[in-house]
Amino acid sequence: MNAFIKKHEYNYIKKCMEDLNNAYKGTSDTNIIEATKSYICDKILNIFPNLSEEEKELLDITKINDPLYIDSYLSSLKEYVYGMQIPTTAQLSKLFKKEKKLKLPNLDKETSKKVYLGWFDDSTRKLFVAYNMMDKLVGMTCTLTSHSSSNTHMCALCNRMGKEDEIAFVSAICKTNYTGEGAYKSIGFDVCIDSEKCNERITSTKKLEEILKEVNNLK
Repeated sequence: MNAFIKKHEYNYIKKCMEDLNNAYKGTSDTNIIEATKSYICDKILNIFPNLSEEEKELLDITKINDPLYIDSYLSSLKEYVYGMQIPTTAQLSKLFKKEKKLKLPNLDKETSKKVYLGWFDDSTRKLFVAYNMMDKLVGMTCTLTSHSSSNTHMCALCNRMGKEDEIAFVSAICKTNYTGEGAYKSIGFDVCIDSEKCNERITSTKKLEEILKEVNNLK
């Protein structure tokens, strides 16, 4: 059986299993637990449109009769999880060719499965994001704003809540259909500074793709 679970889908399943674990902790009523289990199982299966019987069997959680088996269930899925194809140094240099002092991550160490590739450059205060979308590599450069705040921020990509040293407000320059004045605009949003941790939490690529489409003026 080939890998068929995208990284963000695996994260979604992990979140569902946290809900199941909480259900076990919250009640000893077997009817409630079984109903919750059935509901969560449907949620998991519904994110995959065309599953084989073997894949359905692997994803099935109805056989989990004790929360102690949740970790082993998640471990059994890991070999069937895949992430984005990590780009080459040449591809990243071309993608961010307007950056005069671009510092690239060490791609030889990129062994984890990722939803997107992101890295932060302390010297320029910029967060770089690369992602495979619409059969091509797209990216964006996010500049951390200088304003400081004690407020809690929520990452637009993974919905994590945190302080500014963890989740920061950034701005990204967007292409438009115009030329000359008005050819570019900027948008702002909150995002995790640590892309590694964000990759472990993101359960949907919808917002990521919406932002990247706006930044790159893609329809």
